[in-house]
Amino acid sequence: MTMRTKLSLAISLASALTISDAAMGDDANAAAEDARYDFMLGVWELEAATMQPDQSLMPGTGVMTVYPVHEGQSLQADMQVEFEDGTGFIGTTMRTYDYANGNWAVSWIPAGAQAAAGAVANWQDDRMVEIWPAGEDRMGAFENTLTVSEITEDRFVVSADRHYVNGPTIEGVWRYVATRRSDDEMAH
Repeated sequence: MTMRTKLSLAISLASALTISDAAMGDDANAAAEDARYDFMLGVWELEAATMQPDQSLMPGTGVMTVYPVHEGQSLQADMQVEFEDGTGFIGTTMRTYDYANGNWAVSWIPAGAQAAAGAVANWQDDRMVEIWPAGEDRMGAFENTLTVSEITEDRFVVSADRHYVNGPTIEGVWRYVATRRSDDEMAH
């Protein structure tokens, strides 16, 4: 084997190892991203509030159970909340990491609904930010941003802000504080 052949082989091998290391780094990064919502696994008590038309808050309580589905590729969060006026909701949120796009696909399916609303989520500054599709109410067209923050092993805070296209941003139109149930056998 000539020196030129040996040098060419060494460069090819070094290049292959560099590409392989980069790919493994990408896999490690994707695996870390894939685990971003794992803190939610378990059973949670919710102290919730929803904003009324006069911008006052209607308090409520609820429970949320989060568990892996689809062979661990998605997290399903079953939620039930009742507000002090007797209204409330039941529904499910599905969260799946999209390796191709490098973000989270999030869907909300209210009980009894035929279709789901979908969001895209990314980790930003120590919190998860979910951008939901445009909607419209009496004030005009808007987009909701839901932020999951103040994350610890036993507590996290969720707040939805409504951004009007040609108007204000109203913070906290929907919010809750989740506290892990003490009898949570699902906690990791």
